[in-house]
Amino acid sequence: MKVVFERQSLASSLALVHNVVSSTTTMPILSNVLIEAAGEEVVLSGTDLESFGQVRIKANVEEGGRATASARLLTDIVRLLPDGDVNLETAGNRMTIRAARNTYALTTMPVDDFPDWPKVEPQLTIVLRQADLKRALHNTTFAIPTRDPRKVLMGVLFDVAEGKLTCVATDGRKLGKSIIEPVEIIGGSSIQAILPERILTEIDHAIGEEGEIRIAFAERQVVFSLSNLTYISNRIEGTYPKYEAVIPQTFKRTIKVQKTILSDAISRAAILAERKHHSIVLHFTNGQIEINARSFEDGSYEGSVETDYDGEPFRIAFNYQYLQEIFKVAPDAVIEMKMKEAAAPVVFECESDPDSLYLIMPVRMTDIDDVPQPAAAGAVED
Repeated sequence: MKVVFERQSLASSLALVHNVVSSTTTMPILSNVLIEAAGEEVVLSGTDLESFGQVRIKANVEEGGRATASARLLTDIVRLLPDGDVNLETAGNRMTIRAARNTYALTTMPVDDFPDWPKVEPQLTIVLRQADLKRALHNTTFAIPTRDPRKVLMGVLFDVAEGKLTCVATDGRKLGKSIIEPVEIIGGSSIQAILPERILTEIDHAIGEEGEIRIAFAERQVVFSLSNLTYISNRIEGTYPKYEAVIPQTFKRTIKVQKTILSDAISRAAILAERKHHSIVLHFTNGQIEINARSFEDGSYEGSVETDYDGEPFRIAFNYQYLQEIFKVAPDAVIEMKMKEAAAPVVFECESDPDSLYLIMPVRMTDIDDVPQPAAAGAVED
Protein backbone atom coordinates (compact mmCIF):
# COMPACT_ATOMS: atom_id res chain seq x y z
CA MET A 1 0.00 0.00 0.00
CA LYS A 2 1.27 3.48 -0.92
CA VAL A 3 -0.74 6.58 -0.02
CA VAL A 4 -0.04 10.31 0.19
CA PHE A 5 -2.17 12.27 2.70
CA GLU A 6 -2.53 15.92 3.60
CA ARG A 7 -1.33 15.96 7.21
CA GLN A 8 -4.15 17.97 8.77
CA SER A 9 -6.82 15.85 7.08
CA LEU A 10 -5.20 12.63 8.28
CA ALA A 11 -4.67 13.98 11.81
CA SER A 12 -8.29 15.06 12.29
CA SER A 13 -9.59 11.77 10.86
CA LEU A 14 -7.35 9.69 13.10
CA ALA A 15 -8.57 11.65 16.13
CA LEU A 16 -12.18 10.77 15.32
CA VAL A 17 -11.40 7.05 15.07
CA HIS A 18 -8.86 6.90 17.88
CA ASN A 19 -11.45 7.84 20.48
CA VAL A 20 -13.41 4.60 19.97
CA VAL A 21 -10.32 2.38 19.94
CA SER A 22 -9.86 0.30 23.09
CA SER A 23 -7.10 1.65 25.34
CA THR A 24 -7.04 -1.40 27.63
CA THR A 25 -7.79 -4.76 26.07
CA THR A 26 -6.72 -8.39 26.12
CA MET A 27 -7.06 -8.37 22.31
CA PRO A 28 -4.07 -6.41 20.93
CA ILE A 29 -5.73 -5.91 17.53
CA LEU A 30 -8.36 -3.68 19.21
CA SER A 31 -5.67 -1.10 19.98
CA ASN A 32 -5.07 -0.74 16.24
CA VAL A 33 -6.68 1.28 13.49
CA LEU A 34 -7.55 -0.43 10.22
CA ILE A 35 -6.44 1.45 7.09
CA GLU A 36 -8.03 0.53 3.74
CA ALA A 37 -6.93 2.35 0.57
CA ALA A 38 -8.72 2.05 -2.77
CA GLY A 39 -9.60 4.39 -5.62
CA GLU A 40 -9.28 7.98 -4.44
CA GLU A 41 -10.06 7.52 -0.76
CA VAL A 42 -8.86 5.86 2.41
CA VAL A 43 -11.13 4.37 5.08
CA LEU A 44 -9.95 4.43 8.71
CA SER A 45 -11.74 2.13 11.18
CA GLY A 46 -11.46 1.55 14.92
CA THR A 47 -13.42 -0.35 17.56
CA ASP A 48 -13.56 -1.55 21.15
CA LEU A 49 -16.34 -4.05 20.21
CA GLU A 50 -18.90 -1.87 22.04
CA SER A 51 -18.67 0.88 19.45
CA PHE A 52 -17.22 1.23 15.97
CA GLY A 53 -15.94 4.33 14.19
CA GLN A 54 -15.18 4.78 10.49
CA VAL A 55 -13.93 7.84 8.60
CA ARG A 56 -13.50 8.25 4.83
CA ILE A 57 -10.90 10.76 3.61
CA LYS A 58 -9.60 11.79 0.22
CA ALA A 59 -5.99 10.85 -0.52
CA ASN A 60 -3.61 10.16 -3.38
CA VAL A 61 -3.69 6.35 -3.49
CA GLU A 62 -0.68 5.22 -5.52
CA GLU A 63 -1.15 1.59 -4.54
CA GLY A 64 -4.22 0.20 -2.77
CA GLY A 65 -4.19 -2.19 0.14
CA ARG A 66 -5.12 -2.84 3.76
CA ALA A 67 -3.05 -2.62 6.95
CA THR A 68 -3.34 -2.03 10.68
CA ALA A 69 -1.20 0.03 13.03
CA SER A 70 -1.29 1.22 16.63
CA ALA A 71 -3.98 3.90 16.80
CA ARG A 72 -2.20 5.71 19.62
CA LEU A 73 1.21 5.76 17.93
CA LEU A 74 -0.11 6.70 14.51
CA THR A 75 -2.28 9.49 15.95
CA ASP A 76 0.62 10.92 17.97
CA ILE A 77 3.02 10.70 15.03
CA VAL A 78 0.77 12.46 12.54
CA ARG A 79 -0.26 15.10 15.09
CA LEU A 80 3.38 16.15 15.57
CA LEU A 81 4.53 16.03 11.95
CA PRO A 82 4.97 19.33 10.06
CA ASP A 83 2.21 20.44 7.72
CA GLY A 84 2.38 19.15 4.18
CA ASP A 85 2.31 15.70 2.60
CA VAL A 86 2.51 12.53 4.67
CA ASN A 87 3.63 9.42 2.80
CA LEU A 88 2.45 6.08 4.16
CA GLU A 89 3.77 2.81 2.75
CA THR A 90 3.51 -0.81 3.87
CA ALA A 91 5.63 -3.85 3.13
CA GLY A 92 5.15 -7.12 4.98
CA ASN A 93 4.51 -6.34 8.64
CA ARG A 94 6.12 -2.89 8.51
CA MET A 95 4.52 0.51 7.96
CA THR A 96 6.70 3.47 7.02
CA ILE A 97 5.54 7.06 7.53
CA ARG A 98 7.54 9.87 5.92
CA ALA A 99 7.05 13.62 6.07
CA ALA A 100 9.67 16.26 5.28
CA ARG A 101 12.83 15.04 7.05
CA ASN A 102 11.03 12.63 9.37
CA THR A 103 10.69 8.87 8.98
CA TYR A 104 8.89 6.42 11.27
CA ALA A 105 8.67 2.64 10.97
CA LEU A 106 5.86 0.82 12.81
CA THR A 107 5.09 -2.85 13.25
CA THR A 108 1.68 -3.87 11.90
CA MET A 109 -0.67 -6.70 12.85
CA PRO A 110 -2.56 -9.11 10.54
CA VAL A 111 -5.51 -7.40 8.86
CA ASP A 112 -7.60 -10.57 9.11
CA ASP A 113 -7.53 -10.29 12.92
CA PHE A 114 -9.42 -6.98 12.81
CA PRO A 115 -13.16 -7.34 13.66
CA ASP A 116 -15.65 -7.14 10.80
CA TRP A 117 -17.80 -4.03 10.46
CA PRO A 118 -21.19 -4.97 11.98
CA LYS A 119 -24.28 -5.42 9.83
CA VAL A 120 -27.16 -3.35 11.18
CA GLU A 121 -30.82 -3.57 10.16
CA PRO A 122 -32.53 -0.30 11.18
CA GLN A 123 -36.05 -0.32 12.60
CA LEU A 124 -36.38 3.47 12.48
CA THR A 125 -34.19 6.28 11.15
CA ILE A 126 -34.33 9.97 11.98
CA VAL A 127 -32.58 12.92 10.34
CA LEU A 128 -31.69 15.82 12.64
CA ARG A 129 -30.08 19.19 12.30
CA GLN A 130 -26.64 18.92 13.85
CA ALA A 131 -27.21 22.12 15.84
CA ASP A 132 -30.40 20.67 17.38
CA LEU A 133 -28.67 17.46 18.44
CA LYS A 134 -25.73 19.40 19.86
CA ARG A 135 -28.14 21.51 21.93
CA ALA A 136 -29.97 18.42 23.20
CA LEU A 137 -26.75 16.67 24.21
CA HIS A 138 -25.53 19.80 25.99
CA ASN A 139 -28.80 20.00 27.92
CA THR A 140 -28.91 16.35 29.00
CA THR A 141 -25.51 14.67 29.32
CA PHE A 142 -24.62 16.71 32.43
CA ALA A 143 -27.30 14.71 34.30
CA ILE A 144 -25.77 11.29 33.57
CA PRO A 145 -24.31 9.84 36.79
CA THR A 146 -20.58 9.25 37.05
CA ARG A 147 -21.33 5.73 38.24
CA ASP A 148 -24.55 3.91 39.06
CA PRO A 149 -25.49 0.22 39.42
CA ARG A 150 -28.58 0.98 37.32
CA LYS A 151 -27.07 0.69 33.85
CA VAL A 152 -30.10 2.30 32.21
CA LEU A 153 -29.12 5.62 33.79
CA MET A 154 -25.63 5.58 32.28
CA GLY A 155 -26.77 7.18 29.04
CA VAL A 156 -29.37 9.40 27.38
CA LEU A 157 -32.85 8.19 26.49
CA PHE A 158 -33.77 8.90 22.85
CA ASP A 159 -37.58 8.75 22.76
CA VAL A 160 -39.14 9.12 19.30
CA ALA A 161 -42.92 9.58 19.39
CA GLU A 162 -45.60 11.75 17.79
CA GLY A 163 -43.17 13.20 15.26
CA LYS A 164 -40.66 14.43 17.83
CA LEU A 165 -37.47 13.26 19.53
CA THR A 166 -37.22 13.73 23.29
CA CYS A 167 -33.79 13.34 24.88
CA VAL A 168 -33.65 12.76 28.65
CA ALA A 169 -30.94 12.00 31.19
CA THR A 170 -31.15 11.74 34.97
CA ASP A 171 -29.24 10.42 37.95
CA GLY A 172 -32.31 10.42 40.19
CA ARG A 173 -31.47 13.82 41.71
CA LYS A 174 -31.17 16.03 38.66
CA LEU A 175 -32.63 15.75 35.15
CA GLY A 176 -32.16 17.33 31.75
CA LYS A 177 -34.72 17.15 28.96
CA SER A 178 -34.70 18.50 25.41
CA ILE A 179 -37.19 18.10 22.56
CA ILE A 180 -36.16 18.13 18.89
CA GLU A 181 -38.30 18.25 15.78
CA PRO A 182 -36.59 15.89 13.28
CA VAL A 183 -36.11 16.89 9.66
CA GLU A 184 -37.36 13.44 8.70
CA ILE A 185 -38.49 10.16 10.31
CA ILE A 186 -38.10 7.02 8.20
CA GLY A 187 -39.36 3.47 8.63
CA GLY A 188 -41.48 3.81 11.76
CA SER A 189 -43.19 6.22 14.13
CA SER A 190 -41.86 5.48 17.61
CA ILE A 191 -38.94 3.92 19.44
CA GLN A 192 -37.11 4.26 22.76
CA ALA A 193 -33.36 3.69 22.94
CA ILE A 194 -30.82 4.39 25.70
CA LEU A 195 -27.51 5.46 24.18
CA PRO A 196 -24.20 5.32 26.09
CA GLU A 197 -22.52 8.52 27.20
CA ARG A 198 -19.21 7.60 25.56
CA ILE A 199 -20.54 7.46 22.00
CA LEU A 200 -22.61 10.61 22.56
CA THR A 201 -19.47 12.43 23.68
CA GLU A 202 -17.79 11.47 20.39
CA ILE A 203 -20.83 12.58 18.40
CA ASP A 204 -20.85 15.91 20.23
CA HIS A 205 -17.20 16.43 19.25
CA ALA A 206 -17.88 15.49 15.62
CA ILE A 207 -20.95 17.62 14.89
CA GLY A 208 -21.21 21.38 14.47
CA GLU A 209 -23.79 24.10 13.92
CA GLU A 210 -24.38 23.35 10.23
CA GLY A 211 -25.60 20.32 8.31
CA GLU A 212 -27.58 17.24 9.26
CA ILE A 213 -26.95 13.90 10.95
CA ARG A 214 -28.74 10.60 10.38
CA ILE A 215 -29.45 8.27 13.31
CA ALA A 216 -30.60 4.71 12.58
CA PHE A 217 -31.97 2.63 15.45
CA ALA A 218 -31.70 -1.16 15.29
CA GLU A 219 -32.78 -3.70 17.90
CA ARG A 220 -29.48 -3.66 19.79
CA GLN A 221 -27.44 -0.96 18.07
CA VAL A 222 -27.56 2.61 16.80
CA VAL A 223 -25.79 4.10 13.77
CA PHE A 224 -24.78 7.77 13.50
CA SER A 225 -23.96 8.90 9.95
CA LEU A 226 -22.38 12.16 8.80
CA SER A 227 -20.99 12.96 5.36
CA ASN A 228 -17.71 11.06 5.83
CA LEU A 229 -18.08 9.67 9.35
CA THR A 230 -20.01 6.69 10.72
CA TYR A 231 -20.28 5.56 14.34
CA ILE A 232 -22.01 2.37 15.47
CA SER A 233 -22.68 1.71 19.14
CA ASN A 234 -24.46 -0.89 21.22
CA ARG A 235 -27.57 0.38 22.95
CA ILE A 236 -27.92 0.09 26.72
CA GLU A 237 -30.40 -2.68 27.41
CA GLY A 238 -33.29 -2.13 29.79
CA THR A 239 -36.28 0.14 30.35
CA TYR A 240 -35.75 3.78 31.22
CA PRO A 241 -37.53 5.14 34.34
CA LYS A 242 -40.87 6.91 33.86
CA TYR A 243 -39.34 10.37 33.80
CA GLU A 244 -42.60 12.13 32.91
CA ALA A 245 -44.04 11.39 36.35
CA VAL A 246 -41.23 13.32 38.05
CA ILE A 247 -41.75 16.60 36.16
CA PRO A 248 -44.42 18.82 37.77
CA GLN A 249 -47.09 20.16 35.45
CA THR A 250 -48.29 23.01 37.67
CA PHE A 251 -46.40 25.46 39.86
CA LYS A 252 -47.17 27.90 42.67
CA ARG A 253 -44.21 30.18 42.00
CA THR A 254 -42.20 31.25 38.96
CA ILE A 255 -39.18 33.39 39.80
CA LYS A 256 -36.67 34.93 37.43
CA VAL A 257 -33.07 34.89 38.66
CA GLN A 258 -29.89 36.41 37.28
CA LYS A 259 -27.79 33.32 36.59
CA THR A 260 -24.32 34.75 37.09
CA ILE A 261 -25.20 36.80 40.17
CA LEU A 262 -26.89 33.87 41.92
CA SER A 263 -24.18 31.44 40.84
CA ASP A 264 -21.48 33.68 42.31
CA ALA A 265 -23.38 33.92 45.61
CA ILE A 266 -23.80 30.15 45.72
CA SER A 267 -20.06 29.73 45.15
CA ARG A 268 -19.43 31.89 48.21
CA ALA A 269 -21.93 29.89 50.27
CA ALA A 270 -20.47 26.58 49.10
CA ILE A 271 -17.30 27.22 51.09
CA LEU A 272 -19.26 26.54 54.28
CA ALA A 273 -21.95 24.22 52.92
CA GLU A 274 -23.06 21.25 54.99
CA ARG A 275 -20.77 18.41 53.97
CA LYS A 276 -23.08 15.39 53.79
CA HIS A 277 -25.58 16.78 51.29
CA HIS A 278 -23.52 19.79 50.05
CA SER A 279 -26.63 21.73 50.95
CA ILE A 280 -27.42 25.42 51.06
CA VAL A 281 -30.72 27.16 51.80
CA LEU A 282 -32.39 29.76 49.58
CA HIS A 283 -34.82 31.97 51.51
CA PHE A 284 -37.12 33.90 49.16
CA THR A 285 -38.52 37.16 50.51
CA ASN A 286 -39.83 40.31 48.83
CA GLY A 287 -37.24 41.48 46.33
CA GLN A 288 -34.40 39.22 47.38
CA ILE A 289 -33.02 35.73 47.89
CA GLU A 290 -31.11 35.09 51.08
CA ILE A 291 -28.47 32.38 50.71
CA ASN A 292 -27.47 30.49 53.85
CA ALA A 293 -24.94 27.75 54.48
CA ARG A 294 -24.01 26.07 57.73
CA SER A 295 -21.28 23.60 58.57
CA PHE A 296 -21.07 22.14 62.06
CA GLU A 297 -17.32 21.74 61.73
CA ASP A 298 -16.43 25.08 60.15
CA GLY A 299 -19.00 27.85 60.52
CA SER A 300 -21.78 29.56 58.59
CA TYR A 301 -22.47 31.97 55.72
CA GLU A 302 -25.23 34.48 54.98
CA GLY A 303 -25.64 36.52 51.82
CA SER A 304 -28.36 37.85 49.54
CA VAL A 305 -29.10 38.84 45.94
CA GLU A 306 -31.92 40.84 44.38
CA THR A 307 -34.80 39.17 42.56
CA ASP A 308 -38.30 39.96 41.27
CA TYR A 309 -40.07 37.78 43.86
CA ASP A 310 -42.92 39.50 45.73
CA GLY A 311 -44.87 36.64 47.31
CA GLU A 312 -44.99 34.97 50.70
CA PRO A 313 -41.57 34.14 52.19
CA PHE A 314 -40.46 30.54 51.82
CA ARG A 315 -37.32 28.45 52.13
CA ILE A 316 -35.95 25.66 49.97
CA ALA A 317 -32.68 23.74 50.18
CA PHE A 318 -30.50 22.41 47.37
CA ASN A 319 -27.31 20.51 46.80
CA TYR A 320 -25.33 23.50 45.53
CA GLN A 321 -23.39 21.31 43.08
CA TYR A 322 -26.60 20.49 41.18
CA LEU A 323 -27.53 24.17 40.95
CA GLN A 324 -24.11 25.07 39.58
CA GLU A 325 -24.30 22.28 36.99
CA ILE A 326 -27.55 23.71 35.66
CA PHE A 327 -26.22 27.26 35.65
CA LYS A 328 -23.25 25.98 33.63
CA VAL A 329 -25.38 24.48 30.83
CA ALA A 330 -28.31 26.93 30.80
CA PRO A 331 -27.81 29.32 27.83
CA ASP A 332 -29.59 32.44 29.13
CA ALA A 333 -28.44 35.14 31.54
CA VAL A 334 -31.89 35.05 33.17
CA ILE A 335 -33.38 31.71 34.22
CA GLU A 336 -36.90 30.91 35.40
CA MET A 337 -37.19 28.81 38.57
CA LYS A 338 -40.57 27.08 38.79
CA MET A 339 -41.54 25.70 42.19
CA LYS A 340 -44.49 23.93 43.76
CA GLU A 341 -43.69 22.87 47.34
CA ALA A 342 -40.43 22.92 49.29
CA ALA A 343 -40.08 19.15 48.86
CA ALA A 344 -41.23 18.99 45.22
CA PRO A 345 -38.89 18.96 42.20
CA VAL A 346 -37.87 22.40 40.94
CA VAL A 347 -37.87 23.10 37.20
CA PHE A 348 -35.51 25.55 35.49
CA GLU A 349 -36.28 26.95 32.02
CA CYS A 350 -34.75 29.45 29.59
CA GLU A 351 -36.73 31.77 27.34
CA SER A 352 -34.37 31.17 24.40
CA ASP A 353 -34.92 27.40 24.51
CA PRO A 354 -38.55 26.62 25.40
CA ASP A 355 -38.12 22.99 24.27
CA SER A 356 -35.65 22.21 27.06
CA LEU A 357 -35.83 22.09 30.84
CA TYR A 358 -33.69 21.17 33.82
CA LEU A 359 -34.92 19.69 37.08
CA ILE A 360 -33.47 19.30 40.58
CA MET A 361 -34.78 17.42 43.59
CA PRO A 362 -34.41 19.70 46.63
CA VAL A 363 -32.78 18.62 49.87
CA ARG A 364 -35.29 18.01 52.67
CA MET A 365 -35.38 20.92 55.06
CA THR A 366 -35.34 18.46 57.98
CA ASP A 367 -31.86 17.40 56.88
CA ILE A 368 -30.75 21.03 57.08
CA ASP A 369 -32.45 21.77 60.39
CA ASP A 370 -30.81 18.71 61.96
CA VAL A 371 -27.33 20.18 61.37
CA PRO A 372 -26.14 21.58 64.74
CA GLN A 373 -25.18 25.22 64.92
CA PRO A 374 -21.40 25.74 65.00
CA ALA A 375 -20.08 26.66 68.42
CA ALA A 376 -19.35 30.35 68.86
CA ALA A 377 -15.74 31.39 69.27
CA GLY A 378 -14.63 30.89 72.86
CA ALA A 379 -17.70 28.82 73.77
CA VAL A 380 -17.22 26.02 76.26
CA GLU A 381 -18.94 22.73 75.59
CA ASP A 382 -20.32 20.72 78.49
